[in-house]
Amino acid sequence: MSRLAALALALVLAACPGARTKDRAPLADPVAGTDGNVVASMITELQDDVLASYERDEPPEIETGMIDPAIGGARIGVGPGDMLIAGELERAPSRWPLRVDKDMPSEVRSKRLETHLAQDYSAAWVADELSWRIHMCGRTAVIPLRITMLYAHDGDRWVPVFEHMSFGRAPEPQRDGSLYGKQIPSQVPSSDFKDELSNIVGPVMSQNPNRTRVLASGPEAMLLGPDIDAEWHGLDVLDAQITAGPAKKLEDRRIGYVGRSLGKSTIAYWIGNVIAELPARPGVAAGKVRLRTTFVFERRRTVKAGDRSKLAGKSCGEDSTDCAWVLVQGHVSQPIGDQDLANRVFGTALMSPNLESGEPLRVTCDDGSSSVLRVPAPRAPNP
Repeated sequence: MSRLAALALALVLAACPGARTKDRAPLADPVAGTDGNVVASMITELQDDVLASYERDEPPEIETGMIDPAIGGARIGVGPGDMLIAGELERAPSRWPLRVDKDMPSEVRSKRLETHLAQDYSAAWVADELSWRIHMCGRTAVIPLRITMLYAHDGDRWVPVFEHMSFGRAPEPQRDGSLYGKQIPSQVPSSDFKDELSNIVGPVMSQNPNRTRVLASGPEAMLLGPDIDAEWHGLDVLDAQITAGPAKKLEDRRIGYVGRSLGKSTIAYWIGNVIAELPARPGVAAGKVRLRTTFVFERRRTVKAGDRSKLAGKSCGEDSTDCAWVLVQGHVSQPIGDQDLANRVFGTALMSPNLESGEPLRVTCDDGSSSVLRVPAPRAPNP
């Protein structure tokens, strides 16, 4: 069995982090007593779907009864306008940055695909490290990307709920003090539900010490921050500092759940923006930034001594006794414009001075000739 498959089949445990959270009740074993063959089959099917979607690069399927259409899903890309919500997904362009002509040789390689099933198998959250490669001038330009996803299990198929792709870099305020990136309309199923999940996201983004109470810390837990080095897995999420400065405002938030009703759902998700205030660092002034956020939550049962037998085999969707929402996956990023990204990737070989206007991407080859990577369709305008 491969290492990835072994990781995917690991028991999804919310590990007790020891003295740091000694007052926190342990979480129930999420997959105890399940059929390993069923788990393996579901994971394999989903991983095949994910890898195939990289190659097809088509608008995602959005027809499903497993999420509220009023909330909908999302596809978040690298650029400032690449944030599509709900019905906008029907016309989703390519997910890859620096969109090139279809005739230009390019490929994507999956480097670290991880899949984790919900306790009741209703959903799965996915993360991957991608290498997007453009072949030109006899060479290969490599753009490292990170992507996280949430899928709902609808009958015998997996349906994407959201995906969030980013280019890792230290976030920077705009020199003119403006907030970079597209805003979205907020939408929630109820004010109580919004408050409940906001009370999880708030401490995590503000780096409040109480965040350890609302974070899962088993092998299924992961947090990604904007910086390339801001990545935490498992128990390390308890020490995560997602940004250099705390979030000052939860700006936009679309909060949904997976399932036919909120009362019986065990998976919730958050799509939105936050405003963070960053301190000065060498060469970069202090200031505010708009960061994109996606979070996945699972409703789990806290197990007290002697209570295992009474609730054994029941999910929180069946019996909500002693159940609470915990954050299992988070991804925070800052968008980057085409010109900035191309400068970082192609350096002095870049000949195009204004990619944001939609002009073709042109680079100089070693022999002095030029290669043109035509953009097939205009990108979403910068906000």
